[in-house]
Amino acid sequence: MNKEFNKGLFLAGLGSFWWGFFGVLYFKYITYIGHIELVVHRCLWTTFTLIITTFLFSKWKIFFTIIRNKRNLFYLFLSGFLIFINWGVWIYAIATNRIIDASFGYFMMPILSVMLGYIFFKEQLNKKRILSILLVVISILYLILISFKSLPWVGIIVALSWGFYNLIRKKINIDTDIGLLIESLYILPFAFSCFLLHNN
Repeated sequence: MNKEFNKGLFLAGLGSFWWGFFGVLYFKYITYIGHIELVVHRCLWTTFTLIITTFLFSKWKIFFTIIRNKRNLFYLFLSGFLIFINWGVWIYAIATNRIIDASFGYFMMPILSVMLGYIFFKEQLNKKRILSILLVVISILYLILISFKSLPWVGIIVALSWGFYNLIRKKINIDTDIGLLIESLYILPFAFSCFLLHNN
């Protein structure tokens, strides 16, 4: 049990480092094309890549099984909308040099996930978890009331969108890649619409 926990902790830390360091450098490097265009490209190439991987791993049967379920489609529509907001705000934060504000959202997100798990899934809170929640809440209040000169709305949106995205995805048991493909197919037309409105 401890071995699996430590492995999960390591992989989570590695993923966070990769996204928070290399991800920021990558998006920062290409922000000259505009944050709206970046979001559209991210939606487009995510969809394209997942279509290719679905062919490579022969998962179209799983794909069509999922889309026949109206409940799955409804939840994936909601999660797609949330991930689109998360991507858009994060890229906007990088393009406008508000990375600290956005990172504040990822700082809040784990504790938000614990609270959502307690509220919606009746997950138990032991003394250590309660103490962790209190410490993070105190830290958040300190940062908002003292350190930040204005309300860090970028970080708040990042935290809420990612936290509720994870909550919705827990309600449906589907492959991560197929779920993201369906979400991407939902948000791609919306992303193109935003791009056209932005350039008119």
